[in-house]
Amino acid sequence: MTKSRMRTALLIAFTALCAIVASAQASFKVIPPGNVVEGRKFSLTFRLTNGDANAPKAPELEGCTLLYGPSVSTMQSTEIINGRMSSTSSVDYSFIYSADKAGTVHVPAVSVSANGQSISSKAVSFKILPPDRTRPGTAPQQNGGNTARADEPAEASQRISPDDLLIRITFNKSHVYEQEAVIATIKVYTTNDITQIMPKKQPVFEGFLSEELPVSLEPETEHYNGRNYTTAVLKRCLLYPQKSGRLTVNSGQYDVVVRTYETVNMGYFMTRRPVQQTVTTNSNQAQLTVEALPEPRPEGFDGAVGTFTVSTDLNPEVLRTNEAATYSYIIKGTGNIKYLTAPEIQFPAGIDRYTPKTDISAAVSGADMSGTYRVDYTIVPQEPGKTTIPGRPFVYFNPSEKKYVTLDTRSYTVDVVRGASTSVLGSEQRAISNTITDIRHIHTSPATLAAPGRQVFGHALYWAAYALVVLLLVGAVLAYRRTLRLRADVGGRRLARASRVALKRLRAARGYMQSGQNDEFYQELARAMWGYVSDKLGIAPSQLLRDNIASRLQEYGAGEADTQEVLGVLDECEQARFTPDHSAAEVSALYERAAAAIKNLEGVKRKK
Repeated sequence: MTKSRMRTALLIAFTALCAIVASAQASFKVIPPGNVVEGRKFSLTFRLTNGDANAPKAPELEGCTLLYGPSVSTMQSTEIINGRMSSTSSVDYSFIYSADKAGTVHVPAVSVSANGQSISSKAVSFKILPPDRTRPGTAPQQNGGNTARADEPAEASQRISPDDLLIRITFNKSHVYEQEAVIATIKVYTTNDITQIMPKKQPVFEGFLSEELPVSLEPETEHYNGRNYTTAVLKRCLLYPQKSGRLTVNSGQYDVVVRTYETVNMGYFMTRRPVQQTVTTNSNQAQLTVEALPEPRPEGFDGAVGTFTVSTDLNPEVLRTNEAATYSYIIKGTGNIKYLTAPEIQFPAGIDRYTPKTDISAAVSGADMSGTYRVDYTIVPQEPGKTTIPGRPFVYFNPSEKKYVTLDTRSYTVDVVRGASTSVLGSEQRAISNTITDIRHIHTSPATLAAPGRQVFGHALYWAAYALVVLLLVGAVLAYRRTLRLRADVGGRRLARASRVALKRLRAARGYMQSGQNDEFYQELARAMWGYVSDKLGIAPSQLLRDNIASRLQEYGAGEADTQEVLGVLDECEQARFTPDHSAAEVSALYERAAAAIKNLEGVKRKK
């Protein structure tokens, strides 16, 4: 290729790249800090994507002092996928402030002019926490390094006090009604580095219907009891109380591995080295006041609590005899929608109703569950004429308004026309059919008398058929008894499906691994292993402790190596939640270890 052609090709590529960048949509947003502590510095960053603009003016923040800024950093990336090129550029403008006064800081919207148009960031807010309270008998640490002066006295490894490590169970509400949603959060508070948390006894939410929620592994700073802690959420559950009174969530117990530091005398100087300590701590007992729903409860109330709307649908609206139609009862809203019951619809005489089909589509939204509860009734008209399907009111309790709400539904008055396969009945017979079910009409058609035939009682074929029927009856009884025995064997059924469920979750974990979603991978892999061990060994989820698992595996017939491998995979999955940096090789190796551990246990013959 000549120099002129190369120059032309480069010019075309550069022009295309500029066109892609120019055509991209410009955006401008603010990246606020997390919670900061009074007296410390923090950074407030504004990011401009796919645009070119002058630096924004630093906003004035109440209770904060601007120290300097903006500092500018740029980033640009280009990708070519399937022959299509995409490019993204961004500019970060960072301002450094000092947090002077505790309170809530509101960051106003900031505007810049980019690509010929004015774009603004959204207003956000964050908190400045009060300074940490100094513990009695200790002085605040002034030097954050890992070295100390030689004339300082030697110091043993730091002692973990009860105030340095807390695990709390909290509710987002202190007072609710029956069936009203409440969120329970189990959170760890620490002033040290945590390398591992292993639950020895999980809290039990007795008296609640529970739905586990996803949790964020990002640590946060929180001010509690006069001290600033680094916090992380261990578990969040959406709960629906099933009875009134004062419900208590029992205390959980956890083994926590904490990294502290001890001072080492090196002769001319002293240094600090990390030391790991295992601390056993208990969470608090959380209590929730649940108020009974008001009495008297209106007719038609089936336990719905929240805020709902209701509608009905008839398809088709022109009904024909002996042809199926669908009557739909559709409930939408927020509340205990996942646990509603299908309403009983009183269809008029002359319309047969079959078992309804229920379809629930619900997801967690904020602090409650929202979605749609749909019931489809298949109906078949049997007689032509005009008929009315009455409306069925829907009654629910609104906890925010503290009252019952009744929603009416429309009634359908339809003309049922005669279908192609309608049987013709007389008016007298139709009247009897509508009211009496144990009388059959006498047919008036001429009867055909059959000639008497030869008796077959002494025939060999008769006795062979009789013996076959007896054998079939005995086989059916034995099969029925075996089915009852299998249904009663809950542990056997859980054991039979343990491998199948574990392999399904392993496939989901593999998908997260291949897409690089490490956090989701470790969560799914942990669920697969805990669920497999629970089903395989017949251990209730609340009793899944390392000691229980080890002893049950040995009772089951597993060798020491298999037992240690299963416990090792479980420990590494739990530890990975607090050590987020992992290479692809480490993730793949852990997946292979988990799959091999399950395969090895499947090959173990259970002891009699």
